[in-house]
Amino acid sequence: MKKIIASLVEWENYEIASNAARAPYFVVFNDDNYEKTIKNPFVSGWWAWFAVAELLKNEWCDLFIAGKIWWNLKEKLEEYDIKFEIN
Repeated sequence: MKKIIASLVEWENYEIASNAARAPYFVVFNDDNYEKTIKNPFVSGWWAWFAVAELLKNEWCDLFIAGKIWWNLKEKLEEYDIKFEIN
């Protein structure tokens, strides 16, 4: 299972970001093993939620974790069959 976490820091010991689409980093785990960190290129874009949903889809994300996920991103994640968790 591929899990991606919206994070304030770029390390394996992530700190969950409160705003999913505006998180500076996405920390990627595959079967609970750290895989990589992706710097969010959409932090300041108007359609960040849409671009982040596309990024997650292209990374084959199964579960996305963030502090807060706005309704528009939630809808897109559901459309792409990506589960999400709010922490």
